[in-house]
Amino acid sequence: MAETSSGLECLYHLREDGIHEFTFRTSSKVAIDQFFQQLERILSETPHTETLRYLVDVTGGDRQVSLVTMAQRFRRLEAQLPHRARGRTAILHRSGAPLSFIDGFIRALAPSRDVTRFFPIQEREAAVAWLLSE
Repeated sequence: MAETSSGLECLYHLREDGIHEFTFRTSSKVAIDQFFQQLERILSETPHTETLRYLVDVTGGDRQVSLVTMAQRFRRLEAQLPHRARGRTAILHRSGAPLSFIDGFIRALAPSRDVTRFFPIQEREAAVAWLLSE
């Protein structure tokens, strides 16, 4: 079941436990484009009745990936694929990141069938446990 795809900027790996893991190596537009190309493929191949689990590490590069940009791009993707699988996403971030604004922004944009939680990078195992808990 494991699948790996290596874009130079954003790595993708389908873990044995079914979690789709993305690791941003840079915070560039190219990395975000690679992420969304892979995400679109996953969503188009998965029945809308399933729940997809994502572990997204946005700590790569010299600055954290723009979560606001990610939320805006996801909103556009959602318009293209209105009948898609539910999503459960754990985002790994650097400690001290200003997440109160970003968390509220993402919650406002995300459809109610999707759930996103933020975890400091050092709480990776807690993020995986949360993804698998439901």
